[in-house]
Amino acid sequence: MTPFETFRSAFAAWLEHTPLFADRQLHVDVLLNPHAGAFKHGRRCRALLAELTSRPSPAPRKRPALVDVWTTEHLGHETTILEPRDAHEGVRLVITAGGDGTSRGALMSALGLDPSSRNNLVFFRLPLGTGNDSADCRDFAAALDVLSGAPSRVEPLPVIEVRAKGHDLHYSFNIASVGIDAFAAHLTNGLKKRLPGNSYSLMVDLAVLFYEAFVPMAETSFLLTRHGKTAFDWSGVFCLAALGTTGNKTYGAGKKILPDDDNFCLATVNNPFTKFAYRKPVYTGTHRSLKGIQFSSGDSLRIQSPVRIPLQMDGEVLWLDPEHFPLTMSVTDRGLSVLRPFG
Repeated sequence: MTPFETFRSAFAAWLEHTPLFADRQLHVDVLLNPHAGAFKHGRRCRALLAELTSRPSPAPRKRPALVDVWTTEHLGHETTILEPRDAHEGVRLVITAGGDGTSRGALMSALGLDPSSRNNLVFFRLPLGTGNDSADCRDFAAALDVLSGAPSRVEPLPVIEVRAKGHDLHYSFNIASVGIDAFAAHLTNGLKKRLPGNSYSLMVDLAVLFYEAFVPMAETSFLLTRHGKTAFDWSGVFCLAALGTTGNKTYGAGKKILPDDDNFCLATVNNPFTKFAYRKPVYTGTHRSLKGIQFSSGDSLRIQSPVRIPLQMDGEVLWLDPEHFPLTMSVTDRGLSVLRPFG
């Protein structure tokens, strides 16, 4: 068997006796993306297998978990996998074993289910891709700790609903943003088709150089509200605006754009040299005090632009023309739950 096939079989057997939800019937669906960063190279896959086999097997459950392991074959395959099942008293734990794209696909599929069909769904997103900004643990070892019974909790997963005129409703489960970072995501997606891997930082450099050649600089208005009251109201020329489901969020493989409890960041820096100088502080989350950077918190954002600008939602890019505005982003609860470690 290949390293991927060996890992697939061993992980399924190991999960049968996870102590999670020990007092309830547990059905585990594992969504394995064979094209994820951790599985594309035999060496990395063997390292995962070594970590797994180094762990003592969990004590047998009174009722072994029912484990189904699925290999995602194409974009949108998660929709077929997460088809509705009869409601029961147990828990359906959906483990996404891939990167941000795999977890996004699974969550999008869950939103397509009837609310009653996702009442018992709990997601656990493993960091096995390239970026892993949406993962629920920092690495595979920490994820195995949770699956072995380390302190954890089930909590609601906020969702950003993104609406633009003439477009279907879109969703973000991490960060939705407009401006230069969305342009960098657009460049990254194009390169990934030809050269897989993490090229986001390089694309940011190119975006700084060429953004204004593709996107005219124009006065744009931002109105952020919190529980119906104005939290931030600004108009002017901007280069980046990001809204997270919460604060303390990263994108672009760990770039700390929202480094603390505030879930909104606006950058009004337009000098290319300043943009280059600001890259490291933004990457490391030390940009709060920089000139031209503003933070706030809110649950609804309204954007009005007179020019065409790019929008990204967890890496998915959409170009919006003036007739597609106003653009609105709303943080809401759509009944999704995730498993996360304490601390």
